[in-house]
This record gives sequence, C-alpha cells and structure tokens, in this order.
Amino acid sequence: MNADSGTFWQKVVKEIKSIAGVTLYFFLWLGLLMLLKKLMLKEYNIEFSGISIAIISALIMAKVVLLMELIKSGSWVRRQPAIVDVMIRTILYTLGVLFVQLLEKAFESRHEAGGFGNAIAKVFHDRDIYKVWAGTLIAGASLFFFNIYSVLKQYLPEHKIVKILFNTPLEEVKANTIS
Repeated sequence: MNADSGTFWQKVVKEIKSIAGVTLYFFLWLGLLMLLKKLMLKEYNIEFSGISIAIISALIMAKVVLLMELIKSGSWVRRQPAIVDVMIRTILYTLGVLFVQLLEKAFESRHEAGGFGNAIAKVFHDRDIYKVWAGTLIAGASLFFFNIYSVLKQYLPEHKIVKILFNTPLEEVKANTIS
C-alpha cells in the first residue's frame, strides 16, 4: 500500500462521514414529516409507514445539497451579508424540491391523465398537492437551517460551532480561565 492509497482512503472516509452527517440531518426533518403524516392518518385509522421514503429522500437531498455547496456564489452575493446567500440558496433549493415533487406526482399520474402535460395540470387540482406543499415546507425549513450552518462553518471552525451549541456557558468560562 503506497502513500496515495492512504490519501484516497482518507478522502473516501471523509466523504462518507460528510454524507452520513448531512443524511442524518435531513432524515430527522423528513422523519418529522413522516411522523406528522402518520399522526394525521391515524385519525382515519389508516396505517402509514414512510420510513424508507424518508431514508431515500434524505440520502438524495444530502448528496444534492453537498454538490450544490460546491457552486460558488456570484460576486454580488459575496458582497452582501451572509443571510442573503442563505436566503438565495434556500429559495433556489426549495424551488428545486418543489419542482422534483411536482414532476414525481405528474409522472405517477401521466397514464390516467392522458399524457405528461395533462398530468402536470392535474397535480395542481389533485388532493395530493397538499402533500407536495407540506413536503416542500418541511424541506425548505430544513434547507434554511442547513444553509445557516454552512455559512457559520465558513466563519467558525467546526469544533467551535459544536462547543457553542453543546457546552454550557459555565463550562466555557471555566475553560477560558484555566487556559
């Protein structure tokens, strides 16, 4: 085994860790959506289990978002406060989620609607449109907080973010006085 393979395996492990962490994050949000659906359907004695959908959707969202993070913001955005980048990314990513969900619903109903164009129009008049809106809202919220975290990572080392979130202020004061 040469030095290059060690570097290769380090890159593979780093990629797996980043995908796993982001997937877990999105799975928690999508799991919340599945739980809400389950609770609402329970009122009508309808059994629902969307855990596999949540897992697959979380994996897809994680990979797409990680790829989208590689796209650098334009010069205008870089001259604005960080929240502008967060909002633009959140709006664009959320519109992407909405677009994919609408295409998925249209694809599912294309035969009964008499073609893909009719199916897209039918989606907006179907009762499933509320599922699309709910999914888009949950995805949008998760993307907003993910984008905030991404911006914070640019300004703070990752261990500092973890310290801020998980250490009590008293522990932080003790650590600063000792060192």
